[in-house]
Amino acid sequence: MTPFEGPLVNETVNGSESVSHASAVKPARTVEEEVFRSDLNHKLRTPLNAIIGFAELLALKPAGTRQNDDVQQLLKSAREMLAIIQRELAEPCADGAHDGTAIEPGRDLSCDVLYVEDDAVNFTLVERILEFRPAIRLLHAPRGELGLELAQTLQPKLILLDLNLPDMHGSDVLRRLQRERATAEIPVVVLSADATASQIERLLTAGAKNYLTKPFDLDPFLALVDEFVCAPRNV
Repeated sequence: MTPFEGPLVNETVNGSESVSHASAVKPARTVEEEVFRSDLNHKLRTPLNAIIGFAELLALKPAGTRQNDDVQQLLKSAREMLAIIQRELAEPCADGAHDGTAIEPGRDLSCDVLYVEDDAVNFTLVERILEFRPAIRLLHAPRGELGLELAQTLQPKLILLDLNLPDMHGSDVLRRLQRERATAEIPVVVLSADATASQIERLLTAGAKNYLTKPFDLDPFLALVDEFVCAPRNV
């Protein structure tokens, strides 16, 4: 046995096995560590959402066998990375093309889905996904205040809501939508990289109809859009 090798089995002390170093209980994390892990979880999920989403779109297009294999490998690796994020960064208790949306005089701004999202890549991804529903009209609001204004004016059938907006938090947007009679009945679905259980519960309790964590799969997302856009809404 070399000096760097040692027994990995538990030693027996006074007739009972002592706990090995490998199975020792890890010390509790500090508040600072938990904040760091939660922030890292969110930051990693945001670009991963785009990678998985666009890869799934590529996988749906006709292509040669080699290209399909490459796309599937990309999806496999991205989902493995997501699994690592979920496992290693989960809560201890947890089970500029689009920077403005100019309103042009005389333009028909009616929409079925309003997406309140400041990240142009995330909006483009949803825009591309909804190409599978060509009859659905999608509009972009990169700021919370603009989203509230468009919701009041256009009465969309569904609002997709990001949380980290440049002018206000998405929870404030949701609260104001719920408070106004003109928008209180519009279903709101949160799309966020924040996968903390407490955040999800808080937004659902506040009135969100659903909460999808980024990255999300295409089929459940489209099913959710179909459910709310096609369903009649009580006014």
